[in-house]
Amino acid sequence: MQRIFHPTDFSNGGESAFVHALKLAVNANALLEVLHVDRHPEQVTWDDFPQVRETLSQWGLLPEWALPEDVGRLGIGVHKVLLAGNDPVSEILKHLRVHSPDLIVIASHHREGVDRWLHQDISKKIARNSHTSCLFVPHGVDGFVAREDGCVQLQKVVMPIASEPDAAGAIAQCCELARLLDCKSVTATLVHVGDDGEVLSSLAIPDIDGWTWELVVEDGDPAAQILKTADDRGADLIALATQGHHGFLDALRGSTSDQIVRNASCPILAVPAEWHEE
Repeated sequence: MQRIFHPTDFSNGGESAFVHALKLAVNANALLEVLHVDRHPEQVTWDDFPQVRETLSQWGLLPEWALPEDVGRLGIGVHKVLLAGNDPVSEILKHLRVHSPDLIVIASHHREGVDRWLHQDISKKIARNSHTSCLFVPHGVDGFVAREDGCVQLQKVVMPIASEPDAAGAIAQCCELARLLDCKSVTATLVHVGDDGEVLSSLAIPDIDGWTWELVVEDGDPAAQILKTADDRGADLIALATQGHHGFLDALRGSTSDQIVRNASCPILAVPAEWHEE
């Protein structure tokens, strides 16, 4: 993971997404790109952006008097980008076509009609059209990275599985995310809704030290069952596969994945089905 992209609307409730993006960049020694689109960029100052040095100092990684160049000594890079435009989605996607990230970390809202531009529809449009893995952090939810000290609490993961799309990529990237964050003990719950026995018989479960795997088979509405399982298990993360506009979880266009992103009480890692570990 070499480049992490975080679009921001400067809202307080989206701060947790920035915290997750920064923690991943620190652990991966990656480039963190923080981008804001504004109709009036002349009114925006660099101080309006999420504060990288202040956060790293709070985590004990930098002294309070640290200079911008001190951030680079931690092995990470930070680019803050300000673009002018009335259509954030269009500007962001144009930027992503030139600067392809390995992961997008983005805030998602549980309700429509918020004042800022980074609401649910925009988050989904970016995810759907970027063809890039996205970590959604619900607006106002702490997630698995603590703002105060950068500590990680990623111990319980829920992963939906289905005949299509193949969940192997989502499982692999979730495992890689946990490894990157140095999570030694993880309980992963695989959720299948339906009676397709072939899916279960062909499932390849990774053999990873410290990981415990559980399989849950349910009937009923897929989104409701996945969300219920995540709530019952106290999940720190839901990892799901996406693929075009076909299949069980379909690139955040269908009702199942839309409901999961909209209603989950924890971050969601959405991985294109074609993703594979290099």
